[in-house]
Amino acid sequence: MHHHLYRYEGLLGARSVDALDAEFQKLTQFLGYEALFYAPLSPRREREAAAFQFDDQRITAQGMPSRHIFTTFPAAWIERYQSVGYAEVDPVLIAANLSPLPILWRTFLSQDPPHPIFADARAHGLASGLSIPIYGATGERAIFSAATAASPEASAAHEARMLGDVYLTALYFHQAIRQLDMQWVASRSTGKLSPREIESLLWAARGKTAWEIGSILSISEHTVTFHLNNAKRKLGAVNRHQAIAAAISSGVISP
Repeated sequence: MHHHLYRYEGLLGARSVDALDAEFQKLTQFLGYEALFYAPLSPRREREAAAFQFDDQRITAQGMPSRHIFTTFPAAWIERYQSVGYAEVDPVLIAANLSPLPILWRTFLSQDPPHPIFADARAHGLASGLSIPIYGATGERAIFSAATAASPEASAAHEARMLGDVYLTALYFHQAIRQLDMQWVASRSTGKLSPREIESLLWAARGKTAWEIGSILSISEHTVTFHLNNAKRKLGAVNRHQAIAAAISSGVISP
């Protein structure tokens, strides 16, 4: 268990995309799956399903680290997946849109006939695996997959043993992405925070209410709320807790 916690702490300790990618590469040995994949999911309004897009195996939005795709999947499979347009019909992505529960690829292989994507994946060294849909705290979506060249029958025992670890790894990895995301936003916004906004965030991080902060700073509760809302907007946060986390991760405050 201590070894497992150390691995998760390693993910959360990454301070750059490159550092996180190095940790991602180590996960293949930790989880016992040679092929791993993480990607943010974007809702497709026309069919209300989730999909992702590739651009040289990575997608970016304003350079934000959270938009990166991390993968040890074979490059030939990435190219094949793209060229065929599998993201539009992938049963795993469809299932990920319906439930946050782990998705075992073997459940699709028992269908008659199985979707052709699985025979194609097997031909590229991905014979069995599992995927974890991730539903984030702020509504963001992602998916984490672990696959192997071993047959579903040969990998069944390992899959049962490692399912919990894969699930936790997916959640911790996503949180590591979110931290980099907040760091990125904060590094570009904290210079714009006023002294009062920083003070208000600091006391909020120490558990003080707006009324208590107002008493400490000798300003009204309404003014404190105004400063906190401004800080939240500048940091690109959806709530006060996220604004505090962004300010801490960028070193602006130290509660």
